[in-house]
Amino acid sequence: MRYLPIHVETRGVTIRVFGGGKTAESKLRTLIKTEAHLEVISEDISSEIARWEELKRLTVIKKSFEVSDIAGARLVYAASEDDVLNAQIADLAREQGILANAADQKSACDFITPALVDRSPVLVSIGTEGTTPGLARALKADLEKRLPSDLGKLALLTKKLRAKVKMHLPVLSDRQTFWANIFGGKELSNQLRKDPKTFTEAVENALLNQKEVKAGQVTLVGAGPGNPDLLTFAAQQALHSADVIIYDRLVSQEVLELGRREAEYIYVGKTPNGPSVTQDDINALLIEKARKGLHIVRLKGGDPLIFGRADEEITVLHNADIAYRIVPGITAAAGAAAEIGVSLTTRGKNSSVTFLTGHDAKGYAEQDWKTLAKPDSRAIVYMGVGASRFIQGRLLIHGASADTSVTVVENATRPEQKVVSTKLSALADDMTKADIKGPAVLMLGYSANRAEITQIIKAVS
Repeated sequence: MRYLPIHVETRGVTIRVFGGGKTAESKLRTLIKTEAHLEVISEDISSEIARWEELKRLTVIKKSFEVSDIAGARLVYAASEDDVLNAQIADLAREQGILANAADQKSACDFITPALVDRSPVLVSIGTEGTTPGLARALKADLEKRLPSDLGKLALLTKKLRAKVKMHLPVLSDRQTFWANIFGGKELSNQLRKDPKTFTEAVENALLNQKEVKAGQVTLVGAGPGNPDLLTFAAQQALHSADVIIYDRLVSQEVLELGRREAEYIYVGKTPNGPSVTQDDINALLIEKARKGLHIVRLKGGDPLIFGRADEEITVLHNADIAYRIVPGITAAAGAAAEIGVSLTTRGKNSSVTFLTGHDAKGYAEQDWKTLAKPDSRAIVYMGVGASRFIQGRLLIHGASADTSVTVVENATRPEQKVVSTKLSALADDMTKADIKGPAVLMLGYSANRAEITQIIKAVS
């Protein structure tokens, strides 16, 4: 993120716009909605700027630019029809410690004015860091249709209700969770269109239903294979209302960013052959946080019920009498299969698929290799990168064909995804050549079915 989106206080400050033509006019259409004192400095002005002056929305100073005109402004817009002059004004403003925007000259801008969806006091800012203004306008148009025109009234009503909520819930994190439940419990567009009376009643009823003593709870959430678009709606809701988010190594940053900003984030990743937080420490942490009355999201990559050690945490929570619920996620096998365009089960070919792990507590995991080596067998191996040569050897020893198709998918569904298509006889060597480090799944008996994926496979094999 190159440009930090912030909202600047405009009450009582001076913003100067240099230029009086169409460029300046386009900047002023947003600026006249602020509470700033606007000064337009230009020898000539458009009829629209003249009209705004008559309405006392701004002040026009008809003169040519002088260096002394910059001093005292909070923000400067260089918006004349002269690009050279605009760049000069921006440079001079910067020398005086004043932020400047030079029209259509990204390199001369300290800030960029985003596309705005204005439902004051609700503002939605849309920026593309100056790369694609057309996309920003398209997103703005889409949001304009989605957000009701009187959304600002709901925001002002919420402001009044916050005092009552604060009286009942003096702890900040409790209030944040309360409002997350108010706005996140149902389809948001329906919530935003409630009339004031109905919305007020909903808030008051929610307060009445608050328990005198808040009990902690834990939600085990599957973060999926990493693509935030594959996160379930229930998982998003849990993240929005969490006080504490305890997450694993395989949870992507994009998924983490969907969590509540004010939540406490605790990393408990287990690094293969490296530093790791023990399961006992994680269990103790869950109990400690829950007994403080907090809502904890235990965020695990993929699905917590598939090689996620969820049963150990469930047992601990049950024995400690701590409420919990489980939100399943899309497992890496499903994500990988979708990416390479295959079905995990195919009528007439395989009536079952085995999910197995390459490692267990004792090291390489032994399996029913004789069954897995059969021609019609299909299996997905988790945590199999380091065990690939062991798995390859065991299958070949037990009669598997050396030509058995194997597809390896690393970082399934993520932008950095890597796919390797190979045969069982070359599995370990091809993984080494492709520099597969994980997280990856080994798909035994599967070949990539998408043409564009096949091209990538050929490039890395």
